[in-house]
Amino acid sequence: MIKGLIRAVAATTTALAALPALAQGTAAERYTTPLADVCPSPFYIQKDWLAQAEHGGLYQLIGPGGKMEAGRYSGPLGSTGIDLVILEGGGNIGLGDGETAYSALFNGNSKAGVTPHLGFQELDNAFIFSKRFPVTGVFTALDKAPSGLFWDVGTYPEGFHSIDDLKAFAASGKGMIYVSTITRTFGLYLVNSGVPKDVFVEGYRGDGENFVTNNGTWLNQGFVTSEVYKFSHGNNWGKPIDAVTVNELGYPTYTGMLAVANHRLDELAPCLTKLVPILQQAEIDYITDPAAVNKLIYDFNAGGFATSWWKTSLELNEFSAKAQKERGIVGNGPNATLGDFDMDQVKAMYDIVKPWLDERSNPDVKPEDVVTNRFIDPAIGLK
Repeated sequence: MIKGLIRAVAATTTALAALPALAQGTAAERYTTPLADVCPSPFYIQKDWLAQAEHGGLYQLIGPGGKMEAGRYSGPLGSTGIDLVILEGGGNIGLGDGETAYSALFNGNSKAGVTPHLGFQELDNAFIFSKRFPVTGVFTALDKAPSGLFWDVGTYPEGFHSIDDLKAFAASGKGMIYVSTITRTFGLYLVNSGVPKDVFVEGYRGDGENFVTNNGTWLNQGFVTSEVYKFSHGNNWGKPIDAVTVNELGYPTYTGMLAVANHRLDELAPCLTKLVPILQQAEIDYITDPAAVNKLIYDFNAGGFATSWWKTSLELNEFSAKAQKERGIVGNGPNATLGDFDMDQVKAMYDIVKPWLDERSNPDVKPEDVVTNRFIDPAIGLK
């Protein structure tokens, strides 16, 4: 599927004038629910990383014409009567050193000097940090995590689509698997599933040097929505790449979920009741017609407002939006609703991480403690 996406992107022009544009008034026309009487203004949302197409639904809430500043994008949230501030993520980049999007809900973002109202959290970490940073996910823009493993198609034309495939790769001795860590989350899951420890190299931080210097014999951690394009078109490689997501390998996490600190849930509930359906609709609007917001994200990064070294081309943003939709990373899941949590999936994730819970965790944590669908409008979904 990814190879088809690459061909489709290569065959299409990215001249924005040829694509339907989001007029500046569109957000004001689309998002009209009055929020001023129930929501703080400005309302702060803390992202987990620098601006990219996976965050498109958030930028859709403001649309083009917002204010670009170092580490933030802000403007009116449609015509709801409140302002929205979208904060950049990344430890020691948009966040302070050692800070995360979910720790900022408790301790603040020291770079921005504010405590966000909502922040990104991953489902596995919501269980793991359920005592230290207890949060509740209220909306997930991504139905599947875009993270996974990628490989060179010329070297491995059959690819890797299961745990058994990875075990066979380890046994072949042809290469290594480069990941961030095998001491927790996805890496630990692979080891516990029987992939031998000695095939892993830890230390991945968004880089692909090991992949390139080992001539594509290694498997590399990355996003199926970004690294696949980057390495297929450059990154000192420029040859076809394919990838598998962590969900497809049996690790059913959510990584795009917006969460609220539990001690603020009651306080913000009246706001979330009205805001979450807007988040649902904005994600649908973005993934249905992403061109204008893709240009916004390109301009934001080209201007150095994320950080000086983070750039996302229009072509990359277009590829990412297509991949998100076509691979079901953005989608309705098992029902007709976008943005809700499949509680069977949440329970499956809980069963995997339960043996890992330690002093950072609430020993009595349950699936319904870390996510809720109470604010979701079930009628809002991709058609």
